[in-house]
Amino acid sequence: MEGRLTFRMLVSELRDDALNPNYGGSFLRNIFLVPPYKYIFHHRICYWLHGVKLLRPFYYIYLLYLNHLRIKYGIEMSSKFHIPRRFTIAHSGGIVFYPASCGENVYIRHGVTVGGKGRADSGAPRIGNRVEFGAHSIAIGDISIGDNTRIAAGAVVTKDIPAGSTVAGIPAKPIGDQNCLRIL
Repeated sequence: MEGRLTFRMLVSELRDDALNPNYGGSFLRNIFLVPPYKYIFHHRICYWLHGVKLLRPFYYIYLLYLNHLRIKYGIEMSSKFHIPRRFTIAHSGGIVFYPASCGENVYIRHGVTVGGKGRADSGAPRIGNRVEFGAHSIAIGDISIGDNTRIAAGAVVTKDIPAGSTVAGIPAKPIGDQNCLRIL
């Protein structure tokens, strides 16, 4: 995303999250009873506060609260990462998500790890639009994951994935019909 997130854009993204059919139910139900929704809601606010210099002290307070939610729900993301529209976390727990960039309509299940190789010079994955991560899948390194891609449960992605692929295995390799991704 280019530039700073405006308040109007924040409200628009929060509205999209509230209408996300993957969470179902009302806003109050989601904010109190659906941990991934609650984390995304507060992460968006923290990201917006970081961009408003006048409210920077509230950002640091909110950062402490976001850290509490990270520990409580097992979802770890940088507070400086802009969560794209229609980003869905199906189940909390064991999620480590540090991509270089991320497209819209990304669907994540529990236990997903996305990031660099742990060294300062290693890049992180670039994720396209409409990507679905299966439970306990891993995407590591300076790679690109194309649009309309499905990563099976337990797959370890270490190389670029072309658009429209379904991959599985260790290391992940294309499998089956290339057009079997359901649109999120």
